[in-house]
Amino acid sequence: MMRTLVMVMPYRALVEKARAEGFSVHAVWDRRVAEGIFHDQAEDYLAAVEALADGYALTDFTDPTGFESALRRMVDRVDADALYHVGAEESMLTTYRLAERWGIAVNPAAAISHLNDKRAMRRLLADHGVSPVRCAEADDISAVAGLLAGFRLPVVVKPIDLSGSRAVFLLSDPGELPGYARMLDAYGYTGPLLVEEYLRGPEFSVETLSIAGRHQVIGVTRKVLGPAPLFIEAGHLHPVRDDPRTRQIGELAVQLLDMAGYRTGPAHTEVLWTQDGPRIVESQARLGGDRIPRLVQLSTGVDMERGIFQALRGEPVPAPAPDAATTVAGIAYFELPVGRITAISGIDQIRALDLVDEISFPFQVGDRVPRTVDWRTRHGHVIATGDSRASLQRRLERVRELVAAGVRVEPADPTDGRSAALPVDAAAGTGGAR
Repeated sequence: MMRTLVMVMPYRALVEKARAEGFSVHAVWDRRVAEGIFHDQAEDYLAAVEALADGYALTDFTDPTGFESALRRMVDRVDADALYHVGAEESMLTTYRLAERWGIAVNPAAAISHLNDKRAMRRLLADHGVSPVRCAEADDISAVAGLLAGFRLPVVVKPIDLSGSRAVFLLSDPGELPGYARMLDAYGYTGPLLVEEYLRGPEFSVETLSIAGRHQVIGVTRKVLGPAPLFIEAGHLHPVRDDPRTRQIGELAVQLLDMAGYRTGPAHTEVLWTQDGPRIVESQARLGGDRIPRLVQLSTGVDMERGIFQALRGEPVPAPAPDAATTVAGIAYFELPVGRITAISGIDQIRALDLVDEISFPFQVGDRVPRTVDWRTRHGHVIATGDSRASLQRRLERVRELVAAGVRVEPADPTDGRSAALPVDAAAGTGGAR
């Protein structure tokens, strides 16, 4: 029976829940990755992971030799049953290739590539004639202009291996390419891109847990997108009401997991409902971000984080509670003007409300509010529940009314290349939660 895990960048909650399910967990992290996620709280976060884990090591995920050596030492020292990774995509494929080579992989490396690599996913779908989306591949940004003649503008341009909606851009005119190139430069990205037809319609994500190749749809989440030209989520609602369309969306996600050869663990698959039916946007071999697992737990009673380790033990994947349809959970992100915080009020009052499960407001007086250009630069969030979508929206609106943040409007930082491609009116916020 599998008992000893070496996990790459396991979040604190995953270490806690793995141990609660009887696993011995040995964590491998990269301090710079932690700093990119948790900023000035990174050291405290890593210290908490180290205290919870049975073993702990730091390495550089971007150094192939050093990364492999650190994992090999840990795997050999603890005689690991599995080398496992359900964190950020950037280091996931390397981890699974090593796990496969050493005979301790939970999933084939090819399955991880087919899900996480946007180009590989598009090729896989095209090979099977599933979820057709017109697209073209560019080796780098310099090749994009030459592909535009084959499309009707606007088109979506996206890096094949950046996660978290980073640099996914709606290109309406070739003249926007220099600004988009500066955005890619700010992320240090020089690799290949996809140019895809612009699909229109409501967007969803399918949350799944798999065990030995059997895929359970835990639920479907409705996405709320922010303004173009970026595709940053402004909120999520879970679950979407069960109906034929919802089931078709879930079935398409399961079909992708089957084609990819995914075996065990969580997946998060984004699907857009077009006039021609559902079309897959992308997928990841991990839990959904943006606190979606918390929304799932609040609305259905399913703890997807704990479910990962139940699946690894070979136990049945948890199912939503029978009365799950009576509760809707949502997250909404605040959007403030770009500038300097001069006053804040209402946050403590919101925390005291029974209707609010969680609130995050990461600013203090004097802090600068950046443009929202990716998940890292959003302006905080609130999570709440309701007995219907309408009641949930009323509660989120109530929170919006309570938040009062004075902001002295300032120009966007010209050194932030990630903002270079944004029209000013698309980036400016009006305050409150959307």
